[in-house]
Amino acid sequence: MKPSATRSISVGLARYVPTRRAIFEAALGAALSAPLAGAPAVAETAWPTRTVRLVTLAAPGAGTDAVARTLADALSRRWQQPVVVDNRPGGEGIVSIETFLAARDGNHTLLFNPAGVWTALHLIHENLSFDTVRELIPLTLVVQDFLALAASPHLSAVTLADIVETARARPGALTWACAPSVPYLAFTSFLKATGLELTYVPYRNPIASLLDLAEGRVDLAFLPLSPLVGPAQAGKLRLIAVASDERAPLASNVPTAAEAGFPLLSVFGGHCLFAPKEMPEALRTRIAADVRATTAQGDVARRLLAMGYIPRTDSPQELAAFLERERKRWTEVAQRYGAKPAQ
Repeated sequence: MKPSATRSISVGLARYVPTRRAIFEAALGAALSAPLAGAPAVAETAWPTRTVRLVTLAAPGAGTDAVARTLADALSRRWQQPVVVDNRPGGEGIVSIETFLAARDGNHTLLFNPAGVWTALHLIHENLSFDTVRELIPLTLVVQDFLALAASPHLSAVTLADIVETARARPGALTWACAPSVPYLAFTSFLKATGLELTYVPYRNPIASLLDLAEGRVDLAFLPLSPLVGPAQAGKLRLIAVASDERAPLASNVPTAAEAGFPLLSVFGGHCLFAPKEMPEALRTRIAADVRATTAQGDVARRLLAMGYIPRTDSPQELAAFLERERKRWTEVAQRYGAKPAQ
């Protein structure tokens, strides 16, 4: 008798004639249940087995810290393990990265920092003890952040066009402060491209410039939007433009740089999660998927939006491609105009 896909099979006293679909489903089930060659070890699939630590450059109470704690709280519920935030400010992110790289705890420490630590930190600081490209593996972009240009209320200019006109009429007279790394490179590029000459005022902590901005001792500041909103509402500074392609949730009445006629000042900012280089790819993929699912939850997304951030769902591959483009962009800017702000 010739073999047939519909051959009778005895099952006890009953007789069962399987269809082709049943045979296919049985074979598929057996294949899925069998261990795969090179499959992740049980320890990886059981991750996390203890407390997970999110190391960040943010000081307690800062905007990045608030996002990190929102994320940690949501992930601890999802993973059924504590997720804690480890604040390591200093060196524009250097301290946090060194702390992260020193951890040897079975992939239970992750790094949560702005994208600039990967794309531009090496341009600001020479002789780093680490290579961000080789040692920080992009997992996922968690939220989109915003930079904004703020002006002293003592400055008569009220639009970006006004500021450009004033700067052209009085070369070197206007002063500006800025966050280091990407914000410094972005605003420097804008000034050079538009032929403006302003005087840079260095601050060890750029947020400290807000008091001088309010008093008129500094004319302009190019900083993350979040710490600017409160002083702007109190009349201590004037928000001129948001440096992005879309308006920010916290300042929807403030035009973007492109809307103000200066698209060169548009910068995409984001806070990312990074993994150590020794983390297996399967675990990276799983963590990234968990983070994206977590930030998409209604309550988490609403909290992030209320703080002024837009939740993102980029994959590790999309994030890696974005970071590569940004690293190339800021390297070219640094080579053309100079990278390091005066200390």
